Amino acid sequence: MTQAQIESVHRLPHIDSAAFREALAHAATPVTVIASDGVAGKAGVTCSAVCSVSDAPPTILFCVNRRSAANSIIKANGLLSVNWLHALQTEVSQLFAGAGQIPMSERFSDERWQLSEHGIPYRADAIVSLDCRFTSATEVGTHSVFFAQVLDARKSPDAAPLVYCQRAYATTRPTQS
Repeated sequence: MTQAQIESVHRLPHIDSAAFREALAHAATPVTVIASDGVAGKAGVTCSAVCSVSDAPPTILFCVNRRSAANSIIKANGLLSVNWLHALQTEVSQLFAGAGQIPMSERFSDERWQLSEHGIPYRADAIVSLDCRFTSATEVGTHSVFFAQVLDARKSPDAAPLVYCQRAYATTRPTQS
């Protein structure tokens, strides 16, 4: 690209925040809970922005609002789990999204929260649960984009995933070909 073309690209108008949120509300995203425990304390947060980055080394990324208390706790603790929820776990999602203002220590009182061999809290009945080590973060707008290397993976067979789409919980099943 020439310098003039580059400058032209940078002058393109941006979509406004409301239109952006409205457009992405129609995209289905998995519902996860990110959990961490360590020197900075225990925290968990519902997160719908999680994706694979690489399999060599196994790495994921996820985004957490910088105003969330979990953001700084995850950074300080360095270890975390990512727990993909199933269709019957909307209450877990709501709890870690802050509904009901339940204290963080009480959010982990359910016996289905267990400790992995790495000492990381994970949800034993999650569809997939990954133990991860935080490697870096990039600050973008209101959120931190976390990168984490995967240390271990657990999966539960045959459960319908919990997704969020059109501002509501939903689920999916594989299509028949």
